[in-house]
Amino acid sequence: MNRVAAIVGCCGVFSSGALGQDRSDVVVDLDRTTDAPAARVSITGLLSDPAFLNAMRSGFPLYIEYQIELRQTRSNWFDRTVARDSYEYVVLYDPVRETFVVEDFVGREELPGEIALRRRLAAIYEFQLVPDDEGEFYYSATINARTLSDQDVDEVFDWLKGDEDVTSVRRRGIITRSARRLLVLVAPLPRLTKSARSQTFRWP
Repeated sequence: MNRVAAIVGCCGVFSSGALGQDRSDVVVDLDRTTDAPAARVSITGLLSDPAFLNAMRSGFPLYIEYQIELRQTRSNWFDRTVARDSYEYVVLYDPVRETFVVEDFVGREELPGEIALRRRLAAIYEFQLVPDDEGEFYYSATINARTLSDQDVDEVFDWLKGDEDVTSVRRRGIITRSARRLLVLVAPLPRLTKSARSQTFRWP
């Protein structure tokens, strides 16, 4: 399936009221200006839990993953998953310069401070998945946020940069998932999982 995962809104788009929210929420809206409706996905108030900032300032990178599904509603059975997409990035804190650095498969972005980071985390990403049949459809989005060990984030960066062959990447993916799962279980580090869905739309 063709897809688009790009920042639609970032710094300057969100009001100061949005930055001051006291809880995290995932928002999934539909962009109906495209041939097939796309999902506009964002999360607000991700840093409302101060444990995330405290962990980053203690040297733990923050890993964020978007998992998107296009689903078809079926009245006589479970809803059907038509297609999936994902996007991920890592945030690190530089204590010397007192800045935050965002890295993904596109490149590296430096942010001057906490306010800029909050705006960046609330960016809107657009995902377009095309239905394979006629009927009623909707997007489902899950956002996972957690802090990682230095070794774990190095493995993620290797995968994002494509520095290894396919066999190594597959092996590294298993190692990364296992390390991340173990870290979450044994370390008192903050983590968050939030989900939401869009309105339904008719196709075609």
